[in-house]
Formats: sequence, structure tokens, C-alpha cells
Amino acid sequence: MSKLMAELRSGIARLADACVGLSPALYLAAVAIILIAGFSGDFYTMEVLVLVIIYAQFAASWDVLSGYTEQDNFGHAFFIGGAGYLAAILNKWLHITPWLGVPVGAAVAALVGMGVGWLTLRLRGPYFALSTIAFSAVLFKLAFIFSKITGGEEGLSGIDPFTQEVSTDLYTTLTLFMVSVICLTAFARSHYGLVLRSTQHNEDAAQASGINTAHYKVVGFVVSGFFAGVGGGMYAHTHMQVNPELLAGSLSVLVVLLATIGGRGTIVGPAFAAGLLTLFGEWLRVIEEFRVVIFTGFLIALVYVFPSGLANTGFVTRSRNLRRFLLGREV
Repeated sequence: MSKLMAELRSGIARLADACVGLSPALYLAAVAIILIAGFSGDFYTMEVLVLVIIYAQFAASWDVLSGYTEQDNFGHAFFIGGAGYLAAILNKWLHITPWLGVPVGAAVAALVGMGVGWLTLRLRGPYFALSTIAFSAVLFKLAFIFSKITGGEEGLSGIDPFTQEVSTDLYTTLTLFMVSVICLTAFARSHYGLVLRSTQHNEDAAQASGINTAHYKVVGFVVSGFFAGVGGGMYAHTHMQVNPELLAGSLSVLVVLLATIGGRGTIVGPAFAAGLLTLFGEWLRVIEEFRVVIFTGFLIALVYVFPSGLANTGFVTRSRNLRRFLLGREV
């Protein structure tokens, strides 16, 4: 019991430290979103801001595992879509409130993440990536097989929102996102994050030092799956519908691209990049016929120019003040 209490106190201390040491730029971005929503009052603007927050959640949850271990998870839609569908099913068929459905979906995603992590422990590099794709593909197919429950190709619609106002839904998703980033940052600054980071350099050396890297990877999968599940639930209850695109491989690839462009292993970097690029993609709807070509070309150009990600470029890493402003204290 004393050991459990000590771990609890340590966890609370890390959360408090994460709140204080979180990126000032992220707090400013949150304030900016609140001000824009308050002064605009435009339905479309607030819907776009909700989408920006959700994709930032997707990228941050991916980065806490893959960004630290350098093992690319190309099946992140497995957790996002799985939790989103579960939250939608619980609400649509069992009339369970979103406030319970979202945490239940996230918890199930975390449990499944434990299983996926255990099954892929010995895999590295492309073999790990292919295995995660397979899990996502299986769930994508199941959404069509069990069409009476999932709605098949059309998905499920008529799902309850968090609240009856889009503005308060926006504030709800923003609050969930900020809490998620604080928790992810606290995890990254713990000894779990330190061990995960060590595996990307020399996992064999870490194991030779007596560290059970398998345990830490499984925990990383659980944490990543849980917060991806939160993002999936947020998507379901803000868009009031889910469809197989939430399970598609294209979503996983997009999340990997956004996180890589933002800067792996920083959490806030991928969140910023995902949010800004989602905003850019929505702005391109004014030229819908060229939107996909321009957006994809822009992503490729960013990957080519900044191969290590925007948050890991030289002008950021060399400036201690700039890095602290953008990313907070080192994680």
C-alpha cells in the first residue's frame, strides 16, 4: 500500500510539473481558439476548430509511442476508429451518454493496445509496421461484416453530441485535448519515457542493462491506444457520425505524416503540425478540384525540406528559449 501511495504521489507531482512546464505556445494557441470561437460565432469556423483539435489529439497520441521508440505504427486508425465506433455503438444502440461512452471506448482501446503490444514485442522496423497495418485492416473489414451493428459502408449517424451547442462542444474537445497533452507529457518525462527513448538508440544495450524493454513498450502501447481512443470518441460525438474512413489505412498514414512533419519525440510538435496542416487543408476547400494535389504536394515538400520535423530543425534546437517556448521543458 505504501508503494502504491508513493507511485500515486509521484504521478501527481509529474502531472503538476507537466502543467507548469508545458509549451507556452500551446497555451496561447488554446486561448486563441477560445477567442476566435467567441468573437466569430460562426458554425463552420467552430467545426473546423474542432477538427483541428481532434487531429492534434491523433498526432500527439501516436507520437508518445512511435516518436520515442522510432517504431512506426501504421495502424493507429485501429485505436482511433475502434474507440470511435464503440462510443458510437454504445450511444446509438444502448443510449449511453457520451461522457461515459468516450472513456469506455478509450479504456477498451488501451486494453486492446496491451494485446497488440504483447503480440508485436519481437518485431522491429518494417515487420512491426506491417503488423500494425494488418490489425487496422482486420477491423476495417469487420465494420462491413457486422453491418447491422456498425452501419456498414454508410456508418452510424444520429449520435448524440457532447452538448447541444457547437461552441460548448468545442470547449469540451479543447479541454480533453489539453488534459491529454498534459498527461502524455507527464508520461514522457517519467522513467517510462526515458526507457522508450533509449530503445530507439540501442534496445539491445538497454536489455543488457537489465531493463525489461518489452514491459515499457506494452505500457507505451496502452497509453497511446487510450489517448487515440479519446480522440476517436471526440470525433464520433462532435461529428455525430462514424464511418469506415475512421478505420481506413489512409487515416493512419496521414497521422504518421503529420506527426513526422511536426517533429517526432516532442508530443507538442506533432500536435501543432497536425492542427495547422488540418487548418490549411480545410482552407484549400476554396479550390476543391486541386485540394488533394496541393495538400499532398505540400506535405511531401515539408518532409523533404524538414526530414527530422519542424520541431527538430536546427534553428529550433539551437535556440533554448525558442525551443522552450514552442515545446516547453525538455521531455
